[in-house]
This record gives sequence, C-alpha cells and structure tokens, in this order.
Amino acid sequence: MTVHALDRRVGGTGSSAPEGLPLTAAQSALWSARNLGPGRPSALSTAEYVDIRGDLDGELFAEALHRTVGEADALRVRFAATPDGPRQVDAGTEPPYRGFPFHIADVRHQGDPVARALEWMRADLALPFDLARGPLFAHVLFHVGGDHWLWYHRAHLAVLDGHGHALFARRVADVYTALVGGARPAASPFGRLAALVAEDAAYRASAAHDRDRAHWRRRLAAHPRPAPTLAGPPVPQGPDAPPPHRHTARLGPRTTARLCDLAVSVRATRTEVLFAAQALYLARATGAETVVLGVPMTGRTGSTALRVPAALAGVLPLCFTVTPDTTFAELARQADVGIRAARRHQRHRPAGPAGGTLVHVVPRRPELSFAGAPATAHVVSSGPVDDLTVTFALGEDGGLRVDHEADPTRYDAGELAAHQQRFVHLLTRLADGDPHRPLSALCLATDEERERVLGEFNDTAVAVPPTTLIGPVEAQAARTPGAPALIAEDLTLTYAELNARANRLARHLIGLGVRPGTRAAVALPRSASLVVALLAVLKAGGAYVALAAADARTRLADAERDPALVCVLTDTATRAALPDTGRPLVVLDDTAAAGDLAGHLPTDPGRPLTPRHPAYVVDGVAVPHAAADNLLRWMQGEHPLTAADRVLVKAPPGSAVLAWEVLAPLRAGAALVVAGEQADTTRTIREQGVTVAHFTPSEVASVTGRTPALTGLREVFCDVSRDGVPLPAEVAGRWCEALPDVPLHQLYGPSEAVGVVAHHRCEPGGPGPVPLGRPVWNTRLHVLDSASQPCPPGVTGELYVAGEDARPTGVPARWRPDGVLEHAGGAAAAADRPSP
Repeated sequence: MTVHALDRRVGGTGSSAPEGLPLTAAQSALWSARNLGPGRPSALSTAEYVDIRGDLDGELFAEALHRTVGEADALRVRFAATPDGPRQVDAGTEPPYRGFPFHIADVRHQGDPVARALEWMRADLALPFDLARGPLFAHVLFHVGGDHWLWYHRAHLAVLDGHGHALFARRVADVYTALVGGARPAASPFGRLAALVAEDAAYRASAAHDRDRAHWRRRLAAHPRPAPTLAGPPVPQGPDAPPPHRHTARLGPRTTARLCDLAVSVRATRTEVLFAAQALYLARATGAETVVLGVPMTGRTGSTALRVPAALAGVLPLCFTVTPDTTFAELARQADVGIRAARRHQRHRPAGPAGGTLVHVVPRRPELSFAGAPATAHVVSSGPVDDLTVTFALGEDGGLRVDHEADPTRYDAGELAAHQQRFVHLLTRLADGDPHRPLSALCLATDEERERVLGEFNDTAVAVPPTTLIGPVEAQAARTPGAPALIAEDLTLTYAELNARANRLARHLIGLGVRPGTRAAVALPRSASLVVALLAVLKAGGAYVALAAADARTRLADAERDPALVCVLTDTATRAALPDTGRPLVVLDDTAAAGDLAGHLPTDPGRPLTPRHPAYVVDGVAVPHAAADNLLRWMQGEHPLTAADRVLVKAPPGSAVLAWEVLAPLRAGAALVVAGEQADTTRTIREQGVTVAHFTPSEVASVTGRTPALTGLREVFCDVSRDGVPLPAEVAGRWCEALPDVPLHQLYGPSEAVGVVAHHRCEPGGPGPVPLGRPVWNTRLHVLDSASQPCPPGVTGELYVAGEDARPTGVPARWRPDGVLEHAGGAAAAADRPSP
C-alpha cells in the first residue's frame, strides 16, 4: 500500500446525474441557517476517528471502505441548484487511489504519532468541500505504531451525522472482517436515500408533525429568546465558522462513580444529571432564572431513518427554571421530563437556535472489531460551534472526559479554560453534596477564585487615625495661618482669615442649638460664603445638608418632620425661594447677622464630636465623619495635594464631591478656587492657575477640545457616581491623547455607598467603557450572583458594597482576572436578594 503525504487531498470529479431528490427537513434547515449553496465551498463537518489495535491490511481496508460507500447512497451525493431549489444527486464513486478520497499516512516516526495525527485531523476540519461536485466525505488511515491505527473519517454536515457515522463505521468493520476471512460480506443493512426522503416528506404532511410543532411552540412561549449565554454578542458569520477553541478535562473514576450514585439517588440517569449540572452553571453564571440548553437528537423514529447513514440529527431546546431555592433533585427531574418530551417530538425542529450552550453526552458505542482487532470510536467534531458545546464521554477507565468547545469570536481561550475548571469543580461538589438542599448553598467560584475575589481583590485594609473631618482643617490653619486658603472672584482669604470667619459663625450656630447629632441646612450658591458655612456647621459639631437653590424649596418642604434640623443658612437672594420651615434662618449677607457674628470669638470652638457622628447628608443618607475621613485620607495617600496646589471648587451643593473639593485642600495646605455659578470653567482654570479639578463625564467630553486652557492642570478626577455608568472609552481616549501629561482618574461610587468606592486611572486605547477600578482604602466590594454567592472573575453579578452588612446597588458588574472591577452593561434593576 502506497503511503501518501498528509497534506494531499484526493477527490473525485463527480458525474452527470438525473434531477435527484429534494432535501430533507434537516438538510433544508442547515441550508437556510448556514447560507449554503452549490458553488459555495463549505467546511461544515462531522468527524470521528476509530482507534484500532491490531494487525490491519491496508488494501483490504480500502476495499471495505469503497464497498461501504457504494452501499450508502445518502453519503455519495452532491448538491445541484434547480428552479425548485437545491436537490441532492448521485455524485458517483471513483475507485480507490483514482479519485476516491482515501489515503494512508505513516506517521510512526513523527515525534508523538498520535498527537501528530490528531493535529492533522483538527487542521483538516477547516478544509472546504465543494458541494456542487463532491465527494462530500474523506478518509485517512493513520499508522501510528506497530499494530496501532487511527481511521479518520469526515463528512459534510449535510450528508452525515453522528448516528450515520456509527452505522457507517460498523458496516466497514463487518465488511473488512468478511474480506479478511475470504467470505462474501452480508447484504447491506442500509436503507435507501429515496425511502428516507419519502418518509421525511410524509411526516411533514402528517398530523404528527402538527402535534410536534404545537408542542415546541407551547414549550418555548414562556422561555427567553435569545437563550442566555456565557458569551458576548454573536459575530455574523458566513457558511463556515472558524475553528473553535477547545479544552479537555477529566473526572476520575471515583468522582464519576459518585456522580452515577447521585443520579441513582434522585432517580435520574447520568445524562440527566450532567444536563442539570450544566443548567445550574449557566443560570448562576448569567444570573438568569430560566435557561435553555441545546440537546442533540438523532431525529430518527421511523424504521427507514434508523438504517440510513445520513444527516437527520438536530439540536432541540431543553428549558430549565433555576432559582436559589431549587434543589438539584428538582433540576434533575426537569432534565428527565424535558429530555423525554424532546425525544417524543424530536422530528420537528423549532425555528431559530435551540440554545446558547449545547450539551452532548456521547453514548457508549459497542466496541468494533476489524477481523479480531478491537477498535473504539472517538468524536472529533459533531458540527460547528456557534457558542459553546460541552461534550461528555465515558473513558475506558470509568472516568469522564469533559470537552469544552467555544466560538473563538465570542470567547478567548483563557475564558473558556476558566469556565471548564469551574464547571468540573461544580460537578465534584455536586457528587459530594446533598441533592435535596437548595442550590443557593453552592458557590460557582472555585475555592481559589473565592479566596481571590473575597480576599486578594479586597485587601484594602489601611490603618487610619480616628479623627473627624474638621480637626485636620483646624490643625492646618494653625500651621500655615498666612498661606492663601480661598480664592473666590476678587476675594482672597488666608487660612487664618477663613478659619476666623468659620469660627465666629460656628459659635453663633452653637447658640442656636447646632451640636453633634443635629443638622443644619445650607442653601447657598457656590461662593466664599458656602465654604464658610460648611466649615462652621462642622466646627459646631453638626452635619450639613447642602442644597442647590433650584431644589431647596422641595428639599426643605418636609423639614418640619425632621427633628434633627436646627436651622437654615442662606443669603438674601436665595431666602425668597425658601419655604417656611419653622427653623431659624441665618442670612449671611444680612447686616444685622454680620453684626451678631462679629461679637463672637474667632477661636476654634470646643465640641463633643466623635468620628461616628454624621458629617453631612447626601441624597438623604447621613455620612459619618469616619467614612468621609477615610476617603479623604485615601485621596491624600494616593493623590497627595501640596501647598503649591490650587483646587477648583465647582461641584453642585448636595454632591459628595463637594466635601472633597472643600475639605481635602484645606487639610493639606492647598488653596481653594471657588468657581461662581455662572463662571466659565476653563477660563477660571487658566486665570487662577488651577492644578487639580473634578469633572463630570459630560465636562470631560466638552473641555477636551479646549486643551490650551488646561495645560496648567497636573491631575483631574472624573466622578461618575451620579450618572452611575463609567466614562465611555472614546471620551477617556480623547482626553489621554489631548493631554497625555495630565492623568485622568475615574472615581466611582453608587448612590447606595454615598461616596467613592472604586478608582481607576484612564488609559488610551481600551475597548468598551472605562473599568470601575479597584476598591479604595478600607472598602470591600463584592459581585454576587442570584444566590448571593461571590461570582468568580469574568462572571457578571450584582455589585454589593460591604460595610456592617452588604448593600446591593443594582449595578451589573464583574471582576477582571487582575482584580479590576468592570461595569457589565446598562442600568440594572436591583434584585430582591438577601444579604449574605
């Protein structure tokens, strides 16, 4: 027998043929879904190899193969375009070595012969067939060592499926065995293609077809379309898909045996347990309570279809409902009921994809014998991978092989490997667990991933002194009394002057009853008076409630029901818009008030204030001094201000940013530059020599085009807490390109946190939105799934901010492998989930 080169493909030219036969329903569905057609090369294939251990006669093997192809008329077709649509016609069969697509390859001396053969098989899957000419199959017999052979056979998906491969391989083995023994092979067991087409047509015109169609319509009406998937959005593809990523894992025989015991304990089969496990994984990894898996079915119920090696198999949807309270026993029961129903109605294929994840449990085929040489079949490809295919096969040692194949346009190799590792870990825990306990007790993350997301990614503990917000401000004023502290239009105040004004007002407020545990509303425009008022309330020990003039009336309307509110600080212009709260008004620009303040001492007042007392109120939530002080100390530790800095004050009253803009500079010896309500921001930055500023996302986008006015900046922060979504990558990219020497830092804090909880330095060129970043000092962030279990990196869940308890935010998020947090989509509705 001649040994041919591995890279040689031998194929016949076909011959003229009659009109032929119409396509079956399965072929028509494939034709439409994959945009197939004569003249369009296509590599869509099913393939397997048979591992043969024993002496093999290559000449007789080729003869057996050629005879079997001659018996399988469904296999030796080509496709022709006709006015009535595509037809399948007989392509004829060329003799061995004269056009018949078979050759022998001796790879015994090529390093690892088996690995070399498998590598070649994988590469061969990408080679297209010519649908118009044929042949649409190919065979290679690899000699991998001594009496060890691998017979590889591949066929286009339109002519042969997995069941067809099994029929074909068994017939080749039987014919070969007969030839070796010098006997005449038994009559062919194969049915004819014409009979198969007629049977298929009769079914489509029958009442059984109508019942099957009605079943699938009812079944899918209440389930999501498209099905939940672990992948990103699909990428449009032509008739052929790129080779999938593939990872293989193995469960040992003992764990596999425990899974079988689990199946017995819940009155299910191993297949049903594996489907239930995949449904659980998909539900927890996507956050969906209803998931759909694809289950391959042979599509064969008639006697003719069972005997024809052809393409009839299809993928049907298997629907599951998975809640935190569902038990695994209940999930296995859903698999049992769903698979039984799918088998009864398998001949009809619902329109559209069956499910994002296809699960294939390979049945254990009887061992083949080639004249006494034992042989086992192994799947190489069961068809294209549109999303994710998980294949299970029982090994000879009793262990379970788990293959994950994924569309490389939707998954990267590392992501696929992580999914597989988690899934195998989940199988192990299911095998050792109680199937009657709620599934909420199971964590999707592996032990190592759980430690990373709970420990390593949240290792933010930093010792900070137990101080209040105002103490460091007073200490700085004592150290640098003559340094400039505040610049507002034509007014400049030194630290001593600003501190004296705030002290006199604070003593006045104390006389009105402001003390720790009380509140004072501040309804003032951005100005020097606003800064003095905020400092004075803190010096008196109270918590300020800063109100913008536009919403002051609404916010103060219910003030009578707030026993903690003592007074309202305002000015003459704003006073007219305020409702009557029944509380004293302190009008700072009133002549009489100015006289009262002048009578108070300019020294720091005493106060029984502790870090646990509230410092200010944002969105109705009181922020204690300890939490606000921690944030300011983190900012100073990571982004230190110096006496040379001038910090722009432009945040609206009521914003958590205002506290940083006012207090952080005054604790570090820097100067405030207060931008008036109508001030041009970029002009103020240029004229006043501002070095540090906060911008909103829209401001970052708008000021980037005015870079000459921003060149004096050395650092910029963008707080996205109010908008709730990160900066668009293109906005951050334009900033980095226009001002490469001015770092842009995104600060993120959901409204539930009332402050910054994560930070990220923007870099040019990143895809998607800017990441939320890493947690700030002494802050723990958790991404939890629907069962309130921590999500592993790459899996989307809901963001929780951990304090004394874990507070849900309604924000979809996921961890990157490097510990950076990403926003995972649009606005999310907060789920009603228990705190862990």
